[in-house]
Amino acid sequence: MRRRLILSMLAALPAAPGRAQAPRRPVIGVLMARDEHFFPDLLRAGMQERGWAEGSYSLLTRSAGGAIDRLPALAAELVAANVDAIVALQTPAALASKRATQTIPIVVWSGDPVGTGLVDSVARPGGNITGVDGAGAALSAKRVELLREIVPSMKRIAVLLNSADPFSKPFLAQIQAAATTLALDVEPIGATVADLEPALAALQARRADTVIVQPSLPLAAIAARLRTMRLPSIAQSRLYVESGGLMSIGASTAEINRLLAFSLTQVLKGTPPRDIPVMQPSQFDLFLNLATAKALGLSLPPGLVQRADEVIE
Repeated sequence: MRRRLILSMLAALPAAPGRAQAPRRPVIGVLMARDEHFFPDLLRAGMQERGWAEGSYSLLTRSAGGAIDRLPALAAELVAANVDAIVALQTPAALASKRATQTIPIVVWSGDPVGTGLVDSVARPGGNITGVDGAGAALSAKRVELLREIVPSMKRIAVLLNSADPFSKPFLAQIQAAATTLALDVEPIGATVADLEPALAALQARRADTVIVQPSLPLAAIAARLRTMRLPSIAQSRLYVESGGLMSIGASTAEINRLLAFSLTQVLKGTPPRDIPVMQPSQFDLFLNLATAKALGLSLPPGLVQRADEVIE
């Protein structure tokens, strides 16, 4: 009895100087519209550059695997887990996070956060969201130019759009504006992640010369199919080119993750997201697949090959 009394008295005493409890590790929720196996590792690298050692925080990752209709439930899971912040990759995941919480800070990587209504403006995001504008819409014009450089005779561009992704509207609008200046026709084709076949059949029927693919679609599957269909195409990310796509251009993923880590660090230190301007990348990666070019009977301009950040053979 006396022993239990002593132990309870000791437990009630304040901790001795120098023996304070370790600070709680922040938990960061990561919500992805599709499986991006490389993303958590790149985010960790960015966090390490900001001074976050391995083990000083933890990631709670959820991926919809391309099924956008799953995102609201996954976002709700992260909110229920009481994470300290949410990192949302691509517009559908960002919008699902925004609908799930108005209090937990959200750091997004989105192609057009202003145009899709995620934030009020780049300088003053408002609400509980900040992050990185991946320049997805702005790069659309560049993709048109690159296709024209490779296929000077092209007259019609097909655009494979993710029907469930709100980003498809600004994405298509930028392509149409660029195509108009070059007197090119644009054929928008809506696709679903679950069933690409109707979109690919429509693509063949419309006899487009080239194809631009929206990033939130299943890039690896589409790249392989368009190569089989002998259609020059362009999308975003190295994955697309590795999978047989002809070409890709997008914001540098390494820089994007450094910018995300910067914004996330500010948030975890207590700065409200509304006071953190949306960051914009300044580095872009161009990837080419020479084997695909050969299979399509294309001769890539030497200047374009020299400009590429990586040429996959």
